[in-house]
Amino acid sequence: MYRDIAHAVYKRGEASINEYQIPGWGWGILALDLIIFLPFILLINYSLQHVFPTLAIVEDPSPPAYEPVSLNEDNQSLAEENAPLADEAARSQPRIITSSIRSTYRTLTAISGWRSLFRGFACWFALSVATMFIYGTMVSTFVPSLIAGPVSALALVQLYTAWTHIVISAPSSKTFWQRLPPFKKAFQATALPIIMYLFAIELSQFFPRMLAYGMGMNLPNPKQPGVIPEADKNDIWKGVLVVLLSIAMHVLLVIPTQVILTRVQASLLPEEDDTIVPFDRSFSGKVEPAIVGGKGFVTIRDAWQSFSRASWVRLVKLYVKIFFAGFALSLLWIGVIIPEMFLIMSHSKKVE
Repeated sequence: MYRDIAHAVYKRGEASINEYQIPGWGWGILALDLIIFLPFILLINYSLQHVFPTLAIVEDPSPPAYEPVSLNEDNQSLAEENAPLADEAARSQPRIITSSIRSTYRTLTAISGWRSLFRGFACWFALSVATMFIYGTMVSTFVPSLIAGPVSALALVQLYTAWTHIVISAPSSKTFWQRLPPFKKAFQATALPIIMYLFAIELSQFFPRMLAYGMGMNLPNPKQPGVIPEADKNDIWKGVLVVLLSIAMHVLLVIPTQVILTRVQASLLPEEDDTIVPFDRSFSGKVEPAIVGGKGFVTIRDAWQSFSRASWVRLVKLYVKIFFAGFALSLLWIGVIIPEMFLIMSHSKKVE
């Protein structure tokens, strides 16, 4: 929702700029805004929305005397700075790293500074580019988007799984392409969870959109991205209903399927890779290594059942905090850009 607000303001400002010849210093102000806000946009859209939830999904809330892996060059354990020692954990309940955004932030920055907040970004960028290429190629050859989306995701199961491994594990000297799991194993383990996740996303967008159309809301026309529909007083309560349905769909469908997918991907983590949060590789003894005849990864059912109720509550709370962080950033962006637009327009010449 907050993205739609910011997008609408941006489109209105863009339309105004196209009708005026703005001075050079006006472009300088807009460029400065981009430079200032870009790090915060990346922090929320990548770190908070992807890295933090992945760690929260993987973390075991009740590990048996867990001692985090040593990540510093002087071999000092991260436990000395961010978690209880093993003998202390035996006497008291261990602190959950992802119990708060601040705790997760401190754990990540203790590894390699602010760069840890963007761990896996190169792999994520490659995944995004490859997805757009495959999806765009298929759609341009008249393949329906409902088919092109899942196919492009299934073709890149190695990259998606490698990204999850990079996010949850200790820093490695290997590049992300050197950490790609075998395609056959990654596909066998994650194909169905990926389809479930994509289907849940489609439903979470379809039903709120149908509800909005059914109530006659004035919605933007995708064929006219620069045109903002006139607001109606009844759109307020209608919009509230749409937002509530969207939130419910995300909580009941999108987040559960994301949990299943992430935990299945995490179960493929190589034995030699240590994690930065407590992680039960055996999923309460339900995962048998392939070397002894097991699948070597957790099933959908076990991935679901092994995620405790307390972990669900912790994850939902995290998403609520992320939503309000993004909303606050959007309000700040609007509060800065609107006065600047008035200032720039007052010193601009209308194009005849």
